Amino acid sequence: MRKAIIPIAVLIFIAVSVQAAQKITTEKKGTYVYWFTFKDAFGKDQVTQPVKFKGKSADLNTEPLGVKFSGAKLYVMDKRTGNLAIKDYAAPKDPKSAKPVALKSDDFQYVRTIRLKVVSKDGAPVESALVEITDGEGTPMRAIITPADRGIAVFENVATGEINVRVKAEGAEKTIDSDVELSAKRKTPDFEREIRVAGDVETLPVTETKPTAAPSEETRPGAESTANAIFQMIAGLIFLAIAIAVIYFVLKSKGVTAQQALKKMGVQFPESTATTGTATSAEPASSVDPNICQFCGQRKDAAGNCACTISPAATPAYSPGNPRLVGAQGAYSGHIFEITSESVTIGRDLGNSIALADDSTVSRRHATITKIDGEYTIRDEGSSNGTFVNGARITEQKLKPGDEVQIGGTRFRFEV
Repeated sequence: MRKAIIPIAVLIFIAVSVQAAQKITTEKKGTYVYWFTFKDAFGKDQVTQPVKFKGKSADLNTEPLGVKFSGAKLYVMDKRTGNLAIKDYAAPKDPKSAKPVALKSDDFQYVRTIRLKVVSKDGAPVESALVEITDGEGTPMRAIITPADRGIAVFENVATGEINVRVKAEGAEKTIDSDVELSAKRKTPDFEREIRVAGDVETLPVTETKPTAAPSEETRPGAESTANAIFQMIAGLIFLAIAIAVIYFVLKSKGVTAQQALKKMGVQFPESTATTGTATSAEPASSVDPNICQFCGQRKDAAGNCACTISPAATPAYSPGNPRLVGAQGAYSGHIFEITSESVTIGRDLGNSIALADDSTVSRRHATITKIDGEYTIRDEGSSNGTFVNGARITEQKLKPGDEVQIGGTRFRFEV
């Protein structure tokens, strides 16, 4: 008995080994999945575990079929297209000469899964229905839709081509009978089509499964009003800037400074503060030594000259004995203006005796120097930026040789 069992076991092992070495080939490289359906030795339907392979060929594992099986079919699915090839399979009679299972592109003429969604005329899924199809090879199939199916009938291993669809639903006006083209060349591996039925059919509520996107800045509550407020603020600032520019040019064309215009409107300015960039805080006149130059710090001689006195050779000639204003610092530094009449006007306007047209901080009619009883007096004519003598803002004051007179952005030295 033992001697008989050993040869049988060896033969079984050899047969299985030969089957395992059989090949499966395809025309195109890709990723494929194959499996078998068959009846075992007891006549029960069985399905093998799917096996994946890449490329154009692989060993065909037939070991799960066992030694005795019948009605076997080989299913090979192309993962990229979702198309399926179905072949009848039989164990080779001569294991030594087992040929590979060769699959051509035309063999992939089945679709692994198709879904037919049956809805009412309003688009709601039907509660129940009977769906029957006849595929491209004339094979009839049917599926029952229950509430758990949400109106979707699923069919597997459907031959491509024109398929006929029939839908029966309670309350429908008639049985839906339509033809649907099932192509082997699709954009997605699966196939889904919507079938609408007319009539008073029972439906399920429509549920949305799409996640709600976070509101954007444009759709967020209050975003629109905030944007409008920002726009209005920017527009207001632009309008204000234009208005200020227009007012400035109008005043400038009339020779009126902003400070003068504000004074006419009743705005008061402190009298003790100099408004020019070079002016310093006002100091009492008594604290300034007229014999000390405010620029070089040296003591002046009897003629009022000091270390920073402008050399006569570097300045225009003037008549001896005439008093003069010598520009010591600022826009008119180095200029000499003689006082040749009993009354001399100083200002930005060219009609003045001393015209300081290049200094925008000088008023059109800034100050006047007059000679009374042999003495010279300077009087401010309501200028915007004031007139200063030895650092103190004045309204009217007598001048002595060596006094520092500031008009606009220039400091002059009064010399006789």
